[in-house]
Amino acid sequence: MTLAHYIIEGGAAGKARLDVLASVMQPATSSLLLRAGVMNGDRCVDVGCGGGHVTRELARLVGPSGSALGIDLDAEVIALARHDANISGLQNIAFHVGDATSIPDGPYDAAYARFLLSHVTDPGAVLSAMVNSLAPGGLVILEDTEFVGGLCYPRCSAYDRFCELVRETVRRRGRNADIGPALPALLRRAGIDEIAIGLSQPAALTGEVKFLIQLTLERIRESILDEALATSAELGQLHAVLRGCCEDPTTLMTVPRVFQVWGRKRTSDRETQDRTLSVDVD
Repeated sequence: MTLAHYIIEGGAAGKARLDVLASVMQPATSSLLLRAGVMNGDRCVDVGCGGGHVTRELARLVGPSGSALGIDLDAEVIALARHDANISGLQNIAFHVGDATSIPDGPYDAAYARFLLSHVTDPGAVLSAMVNSLAPGGLVILEDTEFVGGLCYPRCSAYDRFCELVRETVRRRGRNADIGPALPALLRRAGIDEIAIGLSQPAALTGEVKFLIQLTLERIRESILDEALATSAELGQLHAVLRGCCEDPTTLMTVPRVFQVWGRKRTSDRETQDRTLSVDVD
């Protein structure tokens, strides 16, 4: 994946959105890491780490005897993630600018990715790299979206249009914003056993969930225009209507449905380490 084809604006502006996203997802993700079995002393890698929010959570969870490495293509976001990690005082954390299919310094006890596979053209190759980076019995932990599962009540046409634009922009770039239900199949084909699944869908009448929806529309604006899915004037009007729905405390909104899937690398199939995946997840 190249940054040029990622639909959401990166850099400092993208990091500001990631801060809000991390706050919205933090309770569900923290619970997931514990349920999946991340333990004190584990070596962890956070693939497509963005602002490093989960990387820091992993570093705290595994303690001084463990470690957490965050990998992302966006050098500016990685620099900001390093800054946040330095402020936190964590000593067992590091960041690397690089591609998700080239994970350094393994083997790891746990490999994690949130909202990454929906934004790459070959999720099987990324997952293969994650599995190959693990020690036998290591954990793979994934969180990703089924964007069609977003909800607004009472119905808001601007929210429906927002979801439609995200899904179509992602599709035009050769990705799949609804990849969530395919994650168990991807893990099975990657040589992962003991697969477990959960669902998360933060909902709110006010606050950060609704703010995240607005921010996401703002941060994908240029990609929508590049794909000629709407005009600048149409997006301006859409944002105004969506903001009105978000500011209405009687309107309930959710983020897209999030699939949480995890499992362990097979210890008896050495060929799994060399397997390159090619999986249809449309």
